[in-house]
Amino acid sequence: MKIIASLTFLITVIMAQGLQAQDTTAMKSTTFQVTFFTPLGTNGLHSGMITNEISLNLLAGYAGGLNGVEFSGLGSVLKGNMTGVQFSGLGSIVKGNMAGVQFSGLGSIVLKETKGVQFSGLFNFGKGKVKAAQFAGLVNAGVSDVNAAQFAGLANINRGKMKGFQASGLANINNGTMKGFQASGLANINTGKMKGCQVSGLANIHPDTIKGFQLTGLVNYARGFKISQVSGFANIVSGNNNGFQLAGFVNINSGRLSGTQVAGLLNYTGKLKGVQVGVFNVVDSLENGVPLGFLSFVRNGYTALEIGSSESLYGVVSFKTGTKKFYNILSVGGGYREGYSLFAWGYGLGAFIPLSRTTGLSIDGICYQVNEGEWFTQRLNLLNKMNITASWQIAPHLSIFGGLSWNVTVSDVTDEYGDPVAPHIAPYALFDEVYDDHLNVKMYPGISAGIRL
Repeated sequence: MKIIASLTFLITVIMAQGLQAQDTTAMKSTTFQVTFFTPLGTNGLHSGMITNEISLNLLAGYAGGLNGVEFSGLGSVLKGNMTGVQFSGLGSIVKGNMAGVQFSGLGSIVLKETKGVQFSGLFNFGKGKVKAAQFAGLVNAGVSDVNAAQFAGLANINRGKMKGFQASGLANINNGTMKGFQASGLANINTGKMKGCQVSGLANIHPDTIKGFQLTGLVNYARGFKISQVSGFANIVSGNNNGFQLAGFVNINSGRLSGTQVAGLLNYTGKLKGVQVGVFNVVDSLENGVPLGFLSFVRNGYTALEIGSSESLYGVVSFKTGTKKFYNILSVGGGYREGYSLFAWGYGLGAFIPLSRTTGLSIDGICYQVNEGEWFTQRLNLLNKMNITASWQIAPHLSIFGGLSWNVTVSDVTDEYGDPVAPHIAPYALFDEVYDDHLNVKMYPGISAGIRL
């Protein structure tokens, strides 16, 4: 039955082309017409030159235009303009302008300007400008500018400029400038300039500068960016970024970052003129910004290798990386106390304050886990140091440093079996207390000195 209905509507379209070729009289109007199957109707062979106010097509009909309401069992083809309301069981084709409301079981096609509202079970297509609200079970598509709200079960596809709202179950695709809001279950793709928002379950893709907001479950991509990107996995910008990036895994920006990057694992930018917050941060060129994280690597930033000694650990090797304003410290050290060898590994943060071309002041905070008489001590055995040291550059890439420190040890005085143990980190103590019957806290001043490469 559906095949017969589709064939009937197709025959109507073919006959409409033949009737149009025969139309030689001026356009007329009529209040009411009824047609079984054009030309079997009250307008007969002159249907293509008549604008109807009330039109009833039992199967399918062809008319010059509509200025009122039309009901079609299968479908309708209008040679000219449509103003009013159309109801079609299968579909409707308007070769002129459309202004009103269309209801179609299959689809609606308008070849010139569309103004109004379209409801279709399968698709809406506009060849000319579209200023409407479109609702389709499958696809809304256009080849010219669109100023509309579009809702589709599958996709919204436009080749011209888009200004409005798009929502689809699968994808929104635009080849022109986009100003508005896009929401899709899978992806939003816009190849022109964009000013607005993109929200999708999988990806937002925009190979040009975007001024707006991108939110997705997997990946956001844009050539340039202003305002915000939020994704569950990654944000990628191949140009400059003047906004905010938040990703569950990684942010990648190949140009200049003049905003903020926050990632669950890694931030990367070509040039940094902003802030990075992540476990790992990588910067090719630092302009005026700061990376904040567990480890930051800045090509023209601050990198130093220190070899020194302190009152608690007789030999210490520390690696510093990041910027002078904020750097990360990886450190190992060793010592000997009361018959026990000490091996410590630690992590810290610090800042370097230049005082002159060859002198400066370092403020470092480092926390060590100290292993006593073994490679790994399972109980809590911490040495926390706050160092303030002055440095003097005596040769290119070589400085000497020295200064004061404040030390706080926190040690569990029971082992994994509950037996008492005595910590051996502190060489002396100004403060010595035990808390909760198992945590020993000691405090004492100290010194540190060494060379910096």
